[in-house]
Amino acid sequence: MEKNITGIIGFPLSHTMSPAMHNSSFGHFKMDWEYDVFEMEADKVGGFIARMRRENIKGINVTIPHKHHVMKYLDKIDRAASVIGAVNTVVNKNGRLTGYNTDYLGFLQSLKKNRVSLKGKKVVMLGAGGAAHAIGYALNNFRPEEFRIYNIDLPMIDRLVRQLKLKNVITGGIGKDAEKDSAIASADFVINCTSVGMHGNEAPYKIDKLKKGAVVFDLIYNPAKTPFLKNAEKKGAKTINGLDMLIYQGIEAFELWTGKRPSYALVKKAVDKYMSET
Repeated sequence: MEKNITGIIGFPLSHTMSPAMHNSSFGHFKMDWEYDVFEMEADKVGGFIARMRRENIKGINVTIPHKHHVMKYLDKIDRAASVIGAVNTVVNKNGRLTGYNTDYLGFLQSLKKNRVSLKGKKVVMLGAGGAAHAIGYALNNFRPEEFRIYNIDLPMIDRLVRQLKLKNVITGGIGKDAEKDSAIASADFVINCTSVGMHGNEAPYKIDKLKKGAVVFDLIYNPAKTPFLKNAEKKGAKTINGLDMLIYQGIEAFELWTGKRPSYALVKKAVDKYMSET
């Protein structure tokens, strides 16, 4: 009997942790399933989706830069993924392909694990790219008292606001000024959705002051403590990186494919093992 195949599409994929996460869960449940890496550029996505139907590949994750591009090849898009404008998980049921976004669910689960509630709070989001769409969708559902979005590219913020149909959002450039410093100093929650900090010693914004009890989140998980988080920690903030979000979005995808939900501890152990060996 042939194995049921799942996998990930994107480019590049040399450092993806997804195979370690999902194959450990398949092993735990004693399932005859396998998770593979399908690295490809954009012009190959349509052909792969046709192959997915033909070979009955049960499901895939979709990562940069294909999360939007893949949508036109699917039969159905989940409402949240449609609003966000990005699919990171595809489920194949008898040749019918449905796209979902589990990134925002992973973010919400990460907040829950870290006992962070944002209802009625003051929120600042840095960045307006692909990741920010999923985070902005999740944050907006909390109905924060104040929601500010800053980004170096102002038209990108406008596109995000229109895509997510955000109301009463305050927006602006990401550069330092007194107004922004004051907004961050009074914020309950500040999140970095840019890639700044992934390499080198840069931070998207140097925080000068934070209120007592503030939470600072960085979607980056490698390094575990970015310059942005180190700076926030020095100011007394509770800090969270993106690792829990990565784990939980994977758990959500696994459950969509199989109906089974691996534990956080199981997936975290697989991730820790992978990171210690690379």
